Amino acid sequence: MLHPGSHVKAGEEEGLKKIVEGLDLAMQDVQDVQISIETMAGKGSEIGYSFAHIRYLMDHAKYGDRLRVCLDTCHVWDGGYDIVHDLDGVLDEFDQVIGLSRLKAVHLNDSINGLGSHKDRHAKIGEGQIGLDALVNVVCHPALEGIPFILETPNDDEGWKREISLLRERYSMKGD
Repeated sequence: MLHPGSHVKAGEEEGLKKIVEGLDLAMQDVQDVQISIETMAGKGSEIGYSFAHIRYLMDHAKYGDRLRVCLDTCHVWDGGYDIVHDLDGVLDEFDQVIGLSRLKAVHLNDSINGLGSHKDRHAKIGEGQIGLDALVNVVCHPALEGIPFILETPNDDEGWKREISLLRERYSMKGD
């Protein structure tokens, strides 16, 4: 799993091409390895804040058939995908552009910032702009069933235990 990188003021098109070159180099001698590209928030010159960026990498990398995706809830929210009010629409778009079959993990976290802020500032579960209810909806969404979720919040062991308990409690309240 990796962050795709940045274009460092060269422009998105040039940045995408350079990332393809790097992926090709990294994957040329390892035929049985898959790489998951993490969705990004789009801070600075970051690549990967749009599903189209990731699709480009899959379509242009020599080993693009072995590229997969990790969807980060803070990153997609900060990148402009409204998982609070239109989770179904976001997942439909993901499926149309990338394909849900390529989704291999979800980084679950809240965001300090508002929708489309392009900041990438994680918050504890339920303490940010995404909110607990929306994150529980992500966890419970049928399209994401069987996908591993990785809690990725600014916390310590006790804090993560509290977040997991809170998510389990809310998950069980939904009757799933």
